[in-house]
Amino acid sequence: MEVMKVADLNANPTSFSQIKQQKTIKRIDDILRLLQWQDRELPTNGDPDYSFWLEHKGVSLRVTNYELWLDEPNSVIIDHVKLRYAYISGEPLRELVDDLK
Repeated sequence: MEVMKVADLNANPTSFSQIKQQKTIKRIDDILRLLQWQDRELPTNGDPDYSFWLEHKGVSLRVTNYELWLDEPNSVIIDHVKLRYAYISGEPLRELVDDLK
């Protein structure tokens, strides 16, 4: 079983919540899959607003590991496992943030 862990770094940077619903995890994965990823580093402003990662239950290694900076109109997401960057905005950004809350 997969569990996604989310840290809302603005609300409480020392704790995280868990997403256990596979439907929500798949929806987040679908949003991320559609982004225009690139190898070039993108500018970010300060600390990230969200950090989220996917783990297999009982295994401490992270399958995925992302950080998200909310900065309209060009919010930025970083995939730390594959070392890639993408802009995210509009409906995909709203859906992602809603799923992470």
